[in-house]
Amino acid sequence: MARGPYRSYAERPPQLIGGALCLDFVNTVQWRGDAAAPSDRLVSYDELLHWARHAGVLVASDVRRLMAEARRRPQAGREALGRAIALREAIARLAVPARRRAGVDLAVVNEMLAGAPVRVAVVPAEGGFQWSAGKSGEALEQPLWAVLWSAADLLTSARLAEVRRCADPRCGWMFLDASRNRRRRWCAMENCGNRAKVRRHYERRREGARARPGRPSGRRAARSS
Repeated sequence: MARGPYRSYAERPPQLIGGALCLDFVNTVQWRGDAAAPSDRLVSYDELLHWARHAGVLVASDVRRLMAEARRRPQAGREALGRAIALREAIARLAVPARRRAGVDLAVVNEMLAGAPVRVAVVPAEGGFQWSAGKSGEALEQPLWAVLWSAADLLTSARLAEVRRCADPRCGWMFLDASRNRRRRWCAMENCGNRAKVRRHYERRREGARARPGRPSGRRAARSS
């Protein structure tokens, strides 16, 4: 994961490395494991919509419609964003056994599932298919419906045991480890993996320099005749 400054998702699409939509949603926090520098990318309802568009949850016409709705109902938009963040943090804890607060976090997920429409049909989507929702539910929460379905599917499947956190403890991004030997360590090799490689190389060079005997400084003393 690259450090900031962070541009809007409208200008720089999110990195979707989670392997499950709900984990990509969790990863809208940058440097989750660094207490001094976490950065929440969902700073507005518009950013939630931009993320959902790039994640394949919404199409462009949905984004325009929901932006207009949020302009008409700004308080409702802020509340929808607050529920989105609460959902994200509940999923982040449920996905990690050591952090799981099943009663509290499941209550968040289940309450929002109860207010979301049911999945009624499979419809074509870019590159494949996706679920289509019924007509009920709070319109401004539409970006969250597919996230909720993804979270419910993950939590009730054997894939939950495949959830990993990036080996860089500062990063905190999550992903499904679908590698052959189940030994994937990094959120993305080009991000945290490369940084770790550079850091190891630097440390090896430094240790090597310490191990070599020091060179004498100044001129060598002339031998006495």
